[in-house]
Amino acid sequence: MSPARSGERSKRALARVAAPRAGAKAKPARPAGRAPKVVGATKAAKKPLAAAADATFEKIRALCLALPGTKLTMPWGSPHFRVAEKIFCGYGVKDGKRVMSAKLRFEHAKKVIEDARFWPSPYVGKHGWVSFDVAKRKSWDEVAALIRESYELIAPKRLLAELRGAR
Repeated sequence: MSPARSGERSKRALARVAAPRAGAKAKPARPAGRAPKVVGATKAAKKPLAAAADATFEKIRALCLALPGTKLTMPWGSPHFRVAEKIFCGYGVKDGKRVMSAKLRFEHAKKVIEDARFWPSPYVGKHGWVSFDVAKRKSWDEVAALIRESYELIAPKRLLAELRGAR
């Protein structure tokens, strides 16, 4: 297609977008100085604040960040902990429940989901990820063991050596 012809198409496309459709109502002009409303970002921005004020989250945060080479990130508007840029633990509030997700060995994942407190994580459950309601934990040692198992499955060998040397 020649550049001249391409330019004609662009002009026609812009004219179609700019011209109102027959019978369409005109949108009222936005008052000067007002920014457009952003729908999705507002809700996502509030989630981290709610999680940050949560004592359960603070305990999980301390357990995860005590492991070598870990950091907290906020993808999808909820806290996730990473080692070597890979997620090993996630936390969020879903349907009023404080939910933590971790990757487990397949055999262990199959065994724990028999317990009503656990379920396969959405989208990644087939890879050994499980979620559970942290409020129904037996102890914080149970949570720490799940976090540690997930970390050990995902962390690089040099960080595992550092972890085992730190004991």
